Parts: sequence; C-alpha cells; structure tokens
Amino acid sequence: MRITKEMTIFETIRSHPKAMEVFRSYEMSCSGCLAVVEESIEKGARRHGADLERLLADLNALFGD
Repeated sequence: MRITKEMTIFETIRSHPKAMEVFRSYEMSCSGCLAVVEESIEKGARRHGADLERLLADLNALFGD
C-alpha cells in the first residue's frame, strides 16, 4: 500500500495499527477529532504545521516503502 497526501487521515489510521503513533509524533492527535473522517493528510498536516513530505515518508515506512 502507498499512502498519499490525498488519502484521508481515517483511511490511513485504518490501514495500519501504528499509523496513529506516527500522527501523534507530529502532534496530530487525530483520534478524538471528527475531521479525520473527511480531512486529507495534506490538509491535516497544513492545519498542524507538520512537514507533509516527512509525514508521508514516515507513514509509508510502516508498509516497507
């Protein structure tokens, strides 16, 4: 699987059990936020001031990419 900036945060969290840990490491505590269902990773990263490229790299590393 390849994580892209267009995917929703919710899709990503469902795709791998450790994805939430990655989001937390970027200070994106997504588990209690209703926006995760429809918000893209790109929008979430922008909202939280996270480095999108690093975030995507860390998420994709979960899948061995």
